Amino acid sequence: MITCRPRRSPVPAAIKARLTAGRRPPVHLLLHGGAFVVRRPEQEDNVARYLASEVGCYVVFPDYDVSPQVRFPVAEQECYDAYLWILEQAGTQGWDENRVSASGAGAGAKLALSVIVQALQDGTPTPVAASLEYGASDFSLPDESRTSPRKIPVIGPWMLRTIRETYLLGADLTDPVVSPAKYPKLGDFPPLLVLTGGLGTLRHDMRAFAEEARANGAEVNHHEFAGSDHGFTHIKPVKSARTAITMIGDRLRTAYDAPGRTGVADNAAEVAERALSGDPVTG
Repeated sequence: MITCRPRRSPVPAAIKARLTAGRRPPVHLLLHGGAFVVRRPEQEDNVARYLASEVGCYVVFPDYDVSPQVRFPVAEQECYDAYLWILEQAGTQGWDENRVSASGAGAGAKLALSVIVQALQDGTPTPVAASLEYGASDFSLPDESRTSPRKIPVIGPWMLRTIRETYLLGADLTDPVVSPAKYPKLGDFPPLLVLTGGLGTLRHDMRAFAEEARANGAEVNHHEFAGSDHGFTHIKPVKSARTAITMIGDRLRTAYDAPGRTGVADNAAEVAERALSGDPVTG
């Protein structure tokens, strides 16, 4: 089941305003992290609520399968299927299929990139923008390249080995769906926001990816939070978390409001009635 928002959660004012004005709201695919072993979509609830409330978009959380029950490419395929479902269900659910974005934190950032790669490989429209928080883009890199000023960083070599020996066991680490940085045409990626922590061991990987994608023509904004390690959108200091989440919202809002991306709902009254009733959007 793909659930957009909790059953009893009120419809944010921004979505209500769009619906009652006859405009289809945008929709955001939010992919949780957890090293491909944690299955907890609700851990991104703080980001989802902010985006729904302040940006005015629906938010879809895929409950994708994780290791040890599955291995690559199950999670990537499930997240891509969720993206295709969003595109296909626009007429039924009432959101705008021309304003679909994606994001993720940690493993979710890698999965968001994998969704983009699969869309490009299939000739499917990509998300209009993506936000990538403290993720990884290249699992073929040696562990020695992932260093931190901290003696015991959140993501240490043991965790990366665990991912390779469980979820990625037997996978070709140079496959662009495994390691999106290996995609040969990074300039085809949509606008990207890349957020890294100055103490995180994955920062070198994502810095290099951001620079390479930008050099190949993609629109990339990269910001590093000095003094922050992995997970800074969910932990103290609050200022860093608030700043990062606000930046995500700003990036998506800019993409949604770009010329030619204003959707009009033919069945706006019906969509508004369903949304305002408090029923969840599921599939």
